Amino acid sequence: MIWRRLPLVLTISIVGVLTSFYLIVSSPRIYEASAVIQLDMPAAIDQGTDSSLPAARRVQLIEQRLMARANLREVIERLDLFSNTPQLSEAEKLTALRSSTRIESISAPGVSVDSRMSLAAIVITSRAETAVTAAAIANDFADSVVNRDRDNRRLRIGESRDFLTAEERRLNDQLAAQEREIIDFSSRNEDSLPTAQEFLQTELARQDETESVLDRDIMTLQRERLALEAGNLTAGARPSASLVQQIRAAEVELSQARRTLAADHPEIKRLEENLTRLNSGATETDSDVARRQAELIDAQLTQLNQQKVALDTRRQEIDAARARAPQVARELEAMTREQRRLQDRYAEISRQLAQVETQQMLMDSDQAERFVVLENAVPPEYPVLSNRKKSAVMSVGASGALALLAAFILEVMNPVLRRSKQFERVTGTRPIVSLPYRKSEADIVAWHRRNIYLVVLLVVGALLALWIVGAIPGLPSPGVAPAPTDGMG
Repeated sequence: MIWRRLPLVLTISIVGVLTSFYLIVSSPRIYEASAVIQLDMPAAIDQGTDSSLPAARRVQLIEQRLMARANLREVIERLDLFSNTPQLSEAEKLTALRSSTRIESISAPGVSVDSRMSLAAIVITSRAETAVTAAAIANDFADSVVNRDRDNRRLRIGESRDFLTAEERRLNDQLAAQEREIIDFSSRNEDSLPTAQEFLQTELARQDETESVLDRDIMTLQRERLALEAGNLTAGARPSASLVQQIRAAEVELSQARRTLAADHPEIKRLEENLTRLNSGATETDSDVARRQAELIDAQLTQLNQQKVALDTRRQEIDAARARAPQVARELEAMTREQRRLQDRYAEISRQLAQVETQQMLMDSDQAERFVVLENAVPPEYPVLSNRKKSAVMSVGASGALALLAAFILEVMNPVLRRSKQFERVTGTRPIVSLPYRKSEADIVAWHRRNIYLVVLLVVGALLALWIVGAIPGLPSPGVAPAPTDGMG
């Protein structure tokens, strides 16, 4: 069967092998290189802006910064990528560079993925048409991560320090103003403060006692006044009392005056001078003594009445203050709450400012959390997407199998009995005579044409194979298929 269908089998096999060679040769050579970045965690943990984020979010932010248009444009300019493909637009270059770069994170064992401590390292992998270009791209991205992280951290610390300093100053001014407002409010409403209510109650009790004493004293003085007036009416033109009686009366007046008047009161001084004058031998009439006693009693009554008026005024003030006490308490509580809120906010801002200053100190001493290049990318020796030998063997096998399948199908479709055994197997009858096939001149011509076709097919197939693999000098290989990184080498 194979011999009869040899031209077909050989044609299919050669076409299949040439096609496979073309596909293999035209497949791009892609080199892959990786750089490893380690997260250096110091003993004094740096609570940076990005450091407090989970590892997955931090890697996402890093990837976003690296794959930004501005950064990719700088990488292309620094490494002079796509210099041999000027026909590509900027968008196509950026897309090709993005698709050829991969960023992966390595988690620390035994640490929760939501923890900032779970990020152990970052691997940046880049693909290009040449090994040197792939390593250069990976190293450039790695250096960018390290440098940008340091610069961004310094920028964030500076901005945070400026903001927190201004916020601390503003809160300090607000606290001072709030304290002055509370002091002024307390001064204006001193009697209505919650702390003054107990004292006001005590003062009211003392006022009740004082008022009772004043009423009693007023009644006593009024009786004395009436008795004095009655004595003057009955006495008439009675001769003057003796000097001893006058002195006794002056002493009684002075004693009564001292009970209600201050020691430096003018009336006290007058009575003392009168007593001194009596003691020196001077005499007064009963009418004069009674007149002075009446005047003294009137003055005492006036003073006592004034004291009662003052007590009533103070009582009204206390009642008004106690009535305002609930409203004053609410307003004071609101101002106190605002003060506590400002104090808490001020304490929080002060704590954050201290942390930022600590971060600055750690960065200045090179003790802060940072990214360091643990392993630079090196040019790989072999392309990552090149398995040509295996592909060639599989292609040849597939072509041969396809050729045999085609020959078998043709034989099945053309069931010709060419041997006596076939005749016996099909019909069940043994032939009596079996004559060999004698070739005609047409068969001989066809046979020669067949052989010539086979020779030409083999020669042409060999030449095409050499041309495809680029083995013929002066004839470039047709296998030129652009890769995702076309022009990056």
